[in-house]
Amino acid sequence: MTNKTYRCNFCKLMRDNNSTSGIQSVERAVAVLGIVAARADEGCRLADIVRDSDLGRATSHRFLKALERLGLVEVDAHSGRYFPGIRLAALGAAASNRFGLARRAQPSLRRLADLTSDTVYLTLRVGDEAMCIAREEGAFPIKTLTLKVGDRRPLGVGAGSLALLAFLPPEESQRLLDLSASAVAAFGLDGATLREMAAASRQWGFAINDNRIIPGMTAVGVPICTSDGHPIAALSVAAISSRMEPARRINIVAWIREEVARIEEELAPLLGPMASGSRRAILAKGAAL
Repeated sequence: MTNKTYRCNFCKLMRDNNSTSGIQSVERAVAVLGIVAARADEGCRLADIVRDSDLGRATSHRFLKALERLGLVEVDAHSGRYFPGIRLAALGAAASNRFGLARRAQPSLRRLADLTSDTVYLTLRVGDEAMCIAREEGAFPIKTLTLKVGDRRPLGVGAGSLALLAFLPPEESQRLLDLSASAVAAFGLDGATLREMAAASRQWGFAINDNRIIPGMTAVGVPICTSDGHPIAALSVAAISSRMEPARRINIVAWIREEVARIEEELAPLLGPMASGSRRAILAKGAAL
């Protein structure tokens, strides 16, 4: 599908429901797409859309067909069930490639994996969540593969995700904690615990997830920041807890910081001057645990 065809189909989608504005049509289409995505394992029936969206049968069908034309959903010819379209994978890959981050950070991930022999993750903030966009495995035989590329978690769950949450402005951090209360509970955490972990992360200058999610696994993370110190992504290293004793942990955090500085320097033309002030000073502390 060419970009011109895609734009034409998108414009038609906005006109599909004449009783609503184009913006309302897009909102409804996104809601329908979300219902289809939530049922990706077994496929989504038209009846599921009608029930979950509060749209009429004819309107639901019209939106599904428009999304199908756009390649955003696909219909199984045998069952008649709808599934997320392959075009979503391309759009997702484009979204996760913000600033070309995965490509730019790959040498840093490889160096960290070589230095630590453990697993290195690159996490990107996507809305109110954190998404793993790259992973590099070290040589140590016991792997801590807690995330695969594309996995999403509430902000605060995991070392990289916690690094993103902890170094946000306090009011934004609190808003996200309030929004994600039920989501983080699925990982055995609560708002009060995450607030304590975020506060400790700010004090130390890095985030740590010590046996919090998976017993016997510990990870540390450092945020990648914009010019004003606002976190957009994070680098983290995960290992079995016996390999994260305090002395070794300090070394790993120092190595991560070096790679974060390299990435921020490469991103500087896109993000502006290097971060300065209190946030950057906090990140440089390197307190021992």
